[in-house]
Amino acid sequence: MTQKRRSWVIAALLLALALVVATFPMRLALGWSGAADAGVTAREVRGSIWSGELVDAQLGVLPLGSVQASVSPIALLGGRTELVFSRSDARLGALAGRLHGSDPRGVSEVSGVSMLAGGIGMIPVDTIRFEGATLRFNAAGRCVEAGGRLQLSVAAPIAGLDLSRGLSGPLSCVNGRAQAALASQSGMERLTLAFDGRGAYRAQLAINAADDPVMAAALAALGFRAAPDGFVLVTTGRF
Repeated sequence: MTQKRRSWVIAALLLALALVVATFPMRLALGWSGAADAGVTAREVRGSIWSGELVDAQLGVLPLGSVQASVSPIALLGGRTELVFSRSDARLGALAGRLHGSDPRGVSEVSGVSMLAGGIGMIPVDTIRFEGATLRFNAAGRCVEAGGRLQLSVAAPIAGLDLSRGLSGPLSCVNGRAQAALASQSGMERLTLAFDGRGAYRAQLAINAADDPVMAAALAALGFRAAPDGFVLVTTGRF
């Protein structure tokens, strides 16, 4: 084979490889990216790995709606799988971030808002806002990186309290679990939410009602228990 022909063959092979990569279906890419293990599902997946769409996607119990998605080429060069996603929806609001399929798995740089289907156990949380949130877990489900902030909005009043303006606070790793230490603007209501990479969570809502016997009685009727830091409701479950 002459040098000129060899060059043409190599060029043709590179072109064929580029075409295969450029048109590789996002549906198949999600299978090997670890997205399913991270809790990502979708009613339909369209497009290629460079320009795909996840229709009616969910991340665990978080409904994401229809999001645009692409695989990060820089991460691929490093042997990692990283899915960049974004949503621009007038009804649901904006949402964007990165999903990591490689160990440690999880999400990073997430900003935007999502509904929270079913609330958190007995706590009627309806929306969650991410502010530069990062949550990553190792293969054993232990938190290895957490940062940014969360804000949770509680839809229904609790014993007459209006928490619709939300409780917010930072994310961190504590004893191998991700933890969000949230508080209302007044600081009288606090929610500590801890969870692992497998979705098991423990939520503790504490409300200071020591000077309000009527509210204290209402909280007790809802299952809150008196504690040194106020009336406390603990709920556990799995996202």
